[in-house]
Amino acid sequence: MAYWIKITYDRNTYVIDLDRVTAFCYLPNGRISFALLDGNTTVIVNQQNDPTGYQTILDYVEKRTGQTLP
Repeated sequence: MAYWIKITYDRNTYVIDLDRVTAFCYLPNGRISFALLDGNTTVIVNQQNDPTGYQTILDYVEKRTGQTLP
């Protein structure tokens, strides 16, 4: 079952199926980044700009992997 999320990044709105993202990168400054399937777009989410999307991604990663991100 798909797990969809709506994120606004760089003046664009993306509706992303998190199940299709191959990797998430948690950066030391608290940002989360991931590449879209086209391979040309990297989305960066942080808690200040998109607190709902940020928390949704953290919850998704924890639910799928059992790992918590700091």
